[in-house]
Amino acid sequence: MPNLLELRRQLTHITGAADDLVTHAQNEHRAMTASENQRYTTMIADTAPQLQAMIAGIEKNNTMHKAFPSLAKSGVLLTDARAGANPFKADVKQLSPEYLGAFTKMLVTGGREMSAVLYEGVSGDGGYAVPITVDDQIVPLAPSEMSIRQLATVIPTSNDIKFPTKTTFGTAAAKAETSAFGGTQPVIGQFTLSAYMAGTQQEISWELAQDVPAFQAFCVDDMLLDQQMYEENLYVNGTGSGQAQGLLGNVGAGVTEEPDSNGNLVSINGTLDLIGTLNAAYFTNASWLMSRLTSIAIRKSQVETNLFNPVWQRFGTQDFLHGFPVSYSAAMPTAARGNTPILFGDFKRGYIIGDRGGSGINVKVLDQPLATQGLIVLLAYRRTDGRVRRSEAIQSYTIAAS
Repeated sequence: MPNLLELRRQLTHITGAADDLVTHAQNEHRAMTASENQRYTTMIADTAPQLQAMIAGIEKNNTMHKAFPSLAKSGVLLTDARAGANPFKADVKQLSPEYLGAFTKMLVTGGREMSAVLYEGVSGDGGYAVPITVDDQIVPLAPSEMSIRQLATVIPTSNDIKFPTKTTFGTAAAKAETSAFGGTQPVIGQFTLSAYMAGTQQEISWELAQDVPAFQAFCVDDMLLDQQMYEENLYVNGTGSGQAQGLLGNVGAGVTEEPDSNGNLVSINGTLDLIGTLNAAYFTNASWLMSRLTSIAIRKSQVETNLFNPVWQRFGTQDFLHGFPVSYSAAMPTAARGNTPILFGDFKRGYIIGDRGGSGINVKVLDQPLATQGLIVLLAYRRTDGRVRRSEAIQSYTIAAS
């Protein structure tokens, strides 16, 4: 009886011959003759099905075909099974002695012990062939919370601007008949809104810019955030000399409070006292400014006080304290002894920011200065200044030092 390999060869020969009959007729642009049709029918309808049935019967009882169906289809495991032949001498592929030993061990143990040579863990044993894909979008970090620019008045400038301010009220006095009028004149002050340069620089190699198109956009976004976070800190803590003037230390004194009876550094009563220090003229657009950690301290104080009417509420994505909206800035100090963690007031009337030439952050791509090193230079900068223009419009909450 022919072995499996011989049957497969016969089937391949039969189907190839049938295909040649059809191809020959097509190439001559004619129909197949009666003789060709008879030969085609004999091969496809009679001989081929018989061979396929015999092949299926042998494969059904073939152990290797059961264990490795995918390899059996490709013919890699077809062996010469004639009596006296070496069962490990493949007609299609000559197996190595190491493979034969591992394969025999697998057969003897019924598949309980197998030896795998190629795997991902070691570079030389297959790791080098494992494909690696790097997504073209770099996962960003969340920026620090910033609010001053949204709260303050922001204007474009083309030169320094001097703002006259009213420092003190004039006074009125009673006037007796035939006597001169009394009273005093108001006092006028002035502050200057200038512009101070600040920025950042990054360098990218030509290779990186070419191989990773998204990297240049990533660097630009990163520099824009760096600039904004730098300025936010100045708007809160700046000295005002060669840089923006910060809110802290330059607004109304507000209140200085002790921690509450539960040990919370910021108390509910203290925030109510702070509201009382703000002139009613600034209530319409008043809001709170604090770090998010400070807001947690206030909410904890509310829970521990067990207030019937909660003073801290949230509607949608906006937080409110005593009915006034709360904004967050990571540049604000945390709640600690001696710190000023909360500001309250009308920031649009109390603080002004001037951006020279417009509020956009300028980005420049320089491909010449470091061209001999194969580097592209990215610059981001803005000229800006910030000043407290009405200190009484914003009041501060300070925690007692001791």
